[in-house]
Amino acid sequence: MELANWLSSLNENRWPVLPDTAVQVRQMMMRHQDELAFSELANLVLSDPFLLLDLLRMVGTSSALQRSESNPTVEQMLMLLGLETVQKRFGNVQALMVSRGKLDPEVIDALGQWLGKGRVAAFLVKEWLALIGETRVQDCFIAALVYNLPACLYLIYRNREPQRPLLQEVSEVFAMDYPKLLEQFIQRLSLPSGLLATLDSSSASRRKQLLKLAIATANGVDQGWWRPQWQIGIDAAARLIGCTPEVAHAAVRDATLRVARNPRSRGYTYPARAFLWREGPFPVAPTAQPAAVLSGEEQLELALRESIRHFANDLKLERVFFLRYDQPTHTLRMRYQVGLDDHDPLRKQVVSLEPGCFFNLLASKPQSFHAPVGARTQLAHRYGDEFLSLLGNGAFAAMSVFTGHKLAGVFVVDNFRSNKPIEDGTYQRFKETVARVSQIAL
Repeated sequence: MELANWLSSLNENRWPVLPDTAVQVRQMMMRHQDELAFSELANLVLSDPFLLLDLLRMVGTSSALQRSESNPTVEQMLMLLGLETVQKRFGNVQALMVSRGKLDPEVIDALGQWLGKGRVAAFLVKEWLALIGETRVQDCFIAALVYNLPACLYLIYRNREPQRPLLQEVSEVFAMDYPKLLEQFIQRLSLPSGLLATLDSSSASRRKQLLKLAIATANGVDQGWWRPQWQIGIDAAARLIGCTPEVAHAAVRDATLRVARNPRSRGYTYPARAFLWREGPFPVAPTAQPAAVLSGEEQLELALRESIRHFANDLKLERVFFLRYDQPTHTLRMRYQVGLDDHDPLRKQVVSLEPGCFFNLLASKPQSFHAPVGARTQLAHRYGDEFLSLLGNGAFAAMSVFTGHKLAGVFVVDNFRSNKPIEDGTYQRFKETVARVSQIAL
């Protein structure tokens, strides 16, 4: 799918809102103008990111807004448009429909969950900013609501539940990091340019760092609150704020519960369910088989997929491969990957485990290998390994995965696009995660 064509198709359509929102908007628009208050309407807009998107597209063409890169509040946007224009626009708002030829119920649920995560992030960054004495917060609040919108529109476009973590799947489909895709989304749909300034992470202001951490925390809530990779962001926020991790963590709890108690759809309650889940194996979907009764093979697959998500989303590794051991042929074959182009020869490459080759040595026992930039060429020449030749010449890390005494496969990770080295801290977290996967008993 071409990103430019997809964004053009998005720009050509007016997108519906959640069903409960549509009902409330229509009821409000039927009132006499004297009975309408911009503050009440602003709260309704902020309760549904799809309705916010509709408003942002209306004001995004304002030359004054684009020129000044300002960040007006929602109430100011409504006042800028005027009550008559708002009534005309919102009076015929459409609702997402579940029926033949429309959206599947599972997709509506997934949409609600990701829109709800945006709401959690918005309330969370608001709370964290309040802890440092910030009173101007709605620019970050709006940015948090907008962040997941391209992924949600992708869900509508595909009309199926994502096969991988949603933002990861969107990035893979369009072969672009999600923040860059979001930037193009804002530009192509002519949303206020102030959003770009707020979401730009190139400058290290404390506000932007807290916004980024709030979004990551909310989007990763279904990883499980007990998992270190999720706690790291909250600890980082606490350091930026200058408070204890317990205070920062309490803000997460309050944000998730606030969204759940005022749901615009059933999916708005899912982040709170995830946050309140007991420590232990976490179900990937409401209909998933409980992890406690999964077979060892199924537990391993869940652990592998979760680790891949962690490497790509949390460690920000640009390419992640898991090569599964095929016992009949005594080879390694690509089972999971992140970051490969559709026609990359690595997808179909069969890795030999003949004696003396690199991967035979690596897979002979539980161990890891961290290669600096330039080492791949030397290794490929020394061992005659075609897979290493195809990888490129940047730094990479690899580690074998054993379950009991059985070889399950090999993880390989690198930063192929940017050619950045793999920092020691990232390598240690990579090893720790793979070691936990190896504890799954078959």
